[in-house]
Amino acid sequence: MSESGVRVLKILGIGYPVRAPAGEEAILEQAAARLQEQLDQNQQRFPRAGSHELLVLTALNLCVPLLRQEAEQSEAEERLAALAQRIARQLQGDGTA
Repeated sequence: MSESGVRVLKILGIGYPVRAPAGEEAILEQAAARLQEQLDQNQQRFPRAGSHELLVLTALNLCVPLLRQEAEQSEAEERLAALAQRIARQLQGDGTA
């Protein structure tokens, strides 16, 4: 680390200086390690792919589970909101549940 808050993360053999917000250094390093792991896996699966293609494939592979998780979270929030409304109606004595 040359400057305060700057980390050099090595990805595909290239060092990238990245400024990390205070307290976020460890998670940034974990993210870089996860990215490198995924890149290594994709490099084995697609040995003829260049660095750019590997990065795109890996980004897509990392985004799919994130999007699924976001959709699941949104559905759960909707169910919780509906349940909260139902509970509120029951507590008010509405009786329509």
